[in-house]
Amino acid sequence: MTTKKFYDIALDQTDKQAVADRAEIRELLEYERYTRDNSLYAQEAACYSDDAQIHVSWYDGPAKGYFAKVAQANGGGAKHKINYTAVWVNGNKAIGEMPVMMLSPRIKLDGQAVDLQSYARIFTRLEKQDGVWKIMDGDCIYERDELIPVIPGQPIKIDTAELAGYRESYQGLCYVLARTGMQGSDDLPGDDQPNTVEQVYSAASQWFFA
Repeated sequence: MTTKKFYDIALDQTDKQAVADRAEIRELLEYERYTRDNSLYAQEAACYSDDAQIHVSWYDGPAKGYFAKVAQANGGGAKHKINYTAVWVNGNKAIGEMPVMMLSPRIKLDGQAVDLQSYARIFTRLEKQDGVWKIMDGDCIYERDELIPVIPGQPIKIDTAELAGYRESYQGLCYVLARTGMQGSDDLPGDDQPNTVEQVYSAASQWFFA
């Protein structure tokens, strides 16, 4: 069992094939977020392998089922603001990590308009299949979130006892999900519990170097 992590691979721009692969992967990952934000579900699905898996706050399973639920909800209205996209390549395998700010649809808490902003890292495993890179597995590593009143200075009516019962990395998200009849998992990878992030990184590294 290797203890080497995928991020131990230093940037090497002398390997021109790896440089080209990283550029293709960045384009793929950023295009996938574009299609997600603009309700282009067929184009989004084409970014993934047929047996891809997705693991996020409200869904854990085959990517095909995820696309169906997102389409049913008309995209859910969330938007993603991408900061950068880091990519590591090892032959026909690759790992990408993309820090994003996710802006949820504007919601109302007790009649008050509120924005939910979630900060996370979209973590993906990819493989080159028949010369084309495809997403094999997608995780979301949660960092923190915030509930912001649309009208500045207005206090938000929140059940602080309930809020305190959720994980710090995504407590606002869980609070909002509960008001839409959904339940967020409490064992997702998040910076408030570094061991959960390490588990994702270790599993990905074992796969990456296998």
